[in-house]
Amino acid sequence: MTGPLLLLGIVVVMVWPIRVFLLKATWTSNTPRAAVILWQSLGLAVGIALFGGCIELAASFSSNPGPRRSLTDVSRSLPVTTVSRLTPNQEFGVTAGLILGAIVIGVLLTRAVGLRRARAYHRQLLDLVAEERVEIPDALVIDHPRATAYTLPGRHGRIVVSSGAVAVLASDELAVVLAHERAHVAAHHDLVLFPFETLASKAPRCHALAAVAEDVRTLLEMAADDYALRVSDPCTFVRALCKLAGDGDPSLSFGSESTTVSRRAERSRPDRGHSSISRRPVA
Repeated sequence: MTGPLLLLGIVVVMVWPIRVFLLKATWTSNTPRAAVILWQSLGLAVGIALFGGCIELAASFSSNPGPRRSLTDVSRSLPVTTVSRLTPNQEFGVTAGLILGAIVIGVLLTRAVGLRRARAYHRQLLDLVAEERVEIPDALVIDHPRATAYTLPGRHGRIVVSSGAVAVLASDELAVVLAHERAHVAAHHDLVLFPFETLASKAPRCHALAAVAEDVRTLLEMAADDYALRVSDPCTFVRALCKLAGDGDPSLSFGSESTTVSRRAERSRPDRGHSSISRRPVA
């Protein structure tokens, strides 16, 4: 029973003290991409530990190689008659691990199909109501008075800005917003955020998952901010962020939720000494 207990202890440590530490850490704002990779590694490690714990639990009921030998034999495509016979307890452990994996994969696939259909419908609407403008390359403009800028993810991601945003933002501020959205498209941030948001949406009462998903979303916005700051100055970025936060839709516009605006603006100060941003003049 040492193996299962050890794996269970690893899961408890990762989902409690390590998770709390990362949520409260301030260094993540300076290195958002590294922090996101750490969150991804943590989630993958929890999943592997849970599945491995089920297999180890099954193996602990007998000194024979039972489940391990069975899985090895099946993976080598040996005849079924050569597969070691499992006891009921061993069968329970192996089945629990397979069910756990099937549930997670099923949840992810179900939401992926739903998102794909929703985005296809969204693209059809954009084809009807949006327009292209020469002065705003690689973006679609929709006629709406509210200042909004967002990215429609997909194989060929689209950047959408409203006529209200075009009216509110100066040319250099609009360039910063477009650079921020291009970073989301180029880095496929929607795929990074997808598993976190999916698991959080399927367990709405689990505040821990919701907090992790929100933190990853904020870190991805900061990673896109870093890209935008490479082609602009911090003052222009902060002005664009505040304008869209004040006049736009916080759920869409430039990732400008009120809870993150001050945090993103603070880290963009030119005197904060953030070495990961190497600024260059706008071409």
